[in-house]
Amino acid sequence: MQSQIYLPKLTLINKILIIMSAAAFLLNFALEKFSGIGGLTNFFGLSGSAIFSGHIYQMVTYPFLSNSIIEVILNCLMLWLMGSEFEANWGTKRYLSFILTTIIGGAILYLAVIVIFFSSNGALYSYPLTGFAGIVGALCLAYAVIYPDRIFSFMMIIPIKAKYFCMILVVISLYQGISSPTGIGAWGQLGAIASAYLFMIVISHRNFKLLSDRMGKMTQIKAAKKSKAKLSIVKDDNDTPPKYWQ
Repeated sequence: MQSQIYLPKLTLINKILIIMSAAAFLLNFALEKFSGIGGLTNFFGLSGSAIFSGHIYQMVTYPFLSNSIIEVILNCLMLWLMGSEFEANWGTKRYLSFILTTIIGGAILYLAVIVIFFSSNGALYSYPLTGFAGIVGALCLAYAVIYPDRIFSFMMIIPIKAKYFCMILVVISLYQGISSPTGIGAWGQLGAIASAYLFMIVISHRNFKLLSDRMGKMTQIKAAKKSKAKLSIVKDDNDTPPKYWQ
């Protein structure tokens, strides 16, 4: 059994995500080291205290912040290797919908766990969730569903099928989320994985395909209804500038 290495072309959405993640990390690092206002984490990382104070935008901004350069490199590498293949196969719109679904799904489960199991006066209630871990987990789930027998190199050494790699990832996240309160961030990753699975069920459902086909046909019909009149310039005998259109 040989491992398979795929190096797809870096696609548009993943390129944007990688640039935003790298830029946010550098800006956050600069602010923490050289300014007195602190970093971006408290403003754009997802926390229960901020969300319930009206900072709803954090539900989509939290993935772009990372805690270390290693985290940025590894997550961006996974976006390139797996995400670009999905975007190339699904198209930009569907892939973007997938990414947004996993981001919001991860935020919802993370906030639900905070509200249900933690006190609003505790430190973990204000603990900010950051990073692409949820998106990467969702991509691993999608990869395991579509290419279950494709081989990964686990820890760059051990060859393992994608479906087993995804199972290991879910088990590790569950263990982190349950074993220690400090592993609360794992619930964001689990929420993203669950959202990815629901997304794939929905888009693969027959009724959804029929609805998508109908919407596509309606768009084509509207485009076809545009005026077919051809405009041309009518010049007079003196070759003066045109006086009217027909």
